[in-house]
Amino acid sequence: MTIDFTESEITTIQSAVDTRWKKDKKEVHLADIEITKEGDEEPTLFPAAVWEDPNSTFIIIKMGNFSYKSFFYYLSDKRFDTGVSEYNDLHECADKLLKAQADFILTKNTKGLNVHIHQETGI
Repeated sequence: MTIDFTESEITTIQSAVDTRWKKDKKEVHLADIEITKEGDEEPTLFPAAVWEDPNSTFIIIKMGNFSYKSFFYYLSDKRFDTGVSEYNDLHECADKLLKAQADFILTKNTKGLNVHIHQETGI
C-alpha cells in the first residue's frame, strides 16, 4: 500500500526548491518509483517528488507516513545521497538534499583551489 504526498508535503518541497532557485523556477513533479526494500522479493511502487536543474535530477521518495528517502543524480549517471538512510522530517530531508548537491557542485567546480567554507557556530 502506497501513501501519496499530501498537499502540505508538496508545498514543503516546492518551497525548499523555490528558496534555492529564486530566479529560475523549478517545478516539482510527482512520480512513482519502484523499489525493492531489503527483505522483500518484489519491488513496490512508492510516490516520489522529482525536479531537475541543468545537470542534476533530485528525488524524494515517500516511504511511509513521515518517512522519506532522498538522493540526486548528477549528469544522469552518478548517484549521490545525504548519508542518511531515511528522514522523518520532510523539510530536513529536502534541505539536506539541496545542501548535499550544492556542496558537491562547489567542490567539483573548485578542484585544485584552496576553498574554505565558513560555517557559523552557535555561541
